[in-house]
Amino acid sequence: MSKIEFVPYQLVPASFNPWREIFVEVAEEVMVALAHPELEFLHFGSSSFKVAGKGIIDISVLYKPGQLTQAVEHLKNLGFKDQHSDNPFPDTRPRKDIAVVYQGELFQVHAHAIEKGSEEHIKQEKFKAYMLSNPDARAEYETQKQLVIAQGIASQDEYGKAKAPFVKRTLKDIHFN
Repeated sequence: MSKIEFVPYQLVPASFNPWREIFVEVAEEVMVALAHPELEFLHFGSSSFKVAGKGIIDISVLYKPGQLTQAVEHLKNLGFKDQHSDNPFPDTRPRKDIAVVYQGELFQVHAHAIEKGSEEHIKQEKFKAYMLSNPDARAEYETQKQLVIAQGIASQDEYGKAKAPFVKRTLKDIHFN
């Protein structure tokens, strides 16, 4: 029996919340619930590398070349909905949203359909590994996020744009080619 229950996504204002081990547990349970023989999954983003933030669980749904439609249909069949955003990702790299209840608590989940082995997939893996191995980078990223919230930025879209320079600079610093 699943330890999570899928429920409708709730668009919430961006906020700064401490990192908690439960984020990893939720991601693991979501990936178990998403299991499909043609797909692989990667928990990425702040909740995967111990950085405080919105507390949203980001999962890459890694599909084989040419299998994007099947990956998206799998998500839709489980109740995932189109991205809640004024500026959604393109259809060639969609994000689907849902929430889950785990141990009586609600968590928002973003599922990103990404081709396995693509440049974006590799960037996600390298960024996650770098952040997990660099406490100073994690602290800097948290500070950046706190500054964004202190500026009164509450829209998830605007929050994402405001913290993007850190991610881009870090990817450049780790010499991603």
